[in-house]
Amino acid sequence: MSSVRVKTRVFGGRRLIRHFLMAMKRGESFAAQYRWARREMIRWNASNFATLGEASGKPWNALDTEYQAWKIAHHGAVPTMIRTGDLYRDLITLRGGPNHIGHKSAAFGTNIEYAHFHQTGTRHMPQREIVFIPTRFAESLGQKMVDNVVYGNAFAEGYKKVKALVFTPFDR
Repeated sequence: MSSVRVKTRVFGGRRLIRHFLMAMKRGESFAAQYRWARREMIRWNASNFATLGEASGKPWNALDTEYQAWKIAHHGAVPTMIRTGDLYRDLITLRGGPNHIGHKSAAFGTNIEYAHFHQTGTRHMPQREIVFIPTRFAESLGQKMVDNVVYGNAFAEGYKKVKALVFTPFDR
């Protein structure tokens, strides 16, 4: 009986190991992606105030006429949900207080005590969703994290575009 011997030689083993080691290192911190998340949340919060809740998918109820008259008399013609501007300022800056970005987690929000009443509503005040998570936000953040681990943060977008150009068939 005859036998066949096959000998193989692997090239690039060190490069592959280095790639996996760098991917593991990149997986130790997602601070850059959380900073992106904070910028996105700031943008969505500003949009929510500018559109009177439309951005959250649930438009804010109009003020009742008695309270609206009192508000205009005492604070001038300021927009809905803005009296002193503290809540608005907290949500479009997301700095200080409960806002924290770490290597593996992040938290965004406000410590203003009356924010909860606006968010959930009361017997005398309708619910107005001021803090919300945008549609597909978690998916976008997750994709940014995966791109960071696999490709590296700085080159992820450029690499994916070049890869698509190189490996896409010409007959499309």
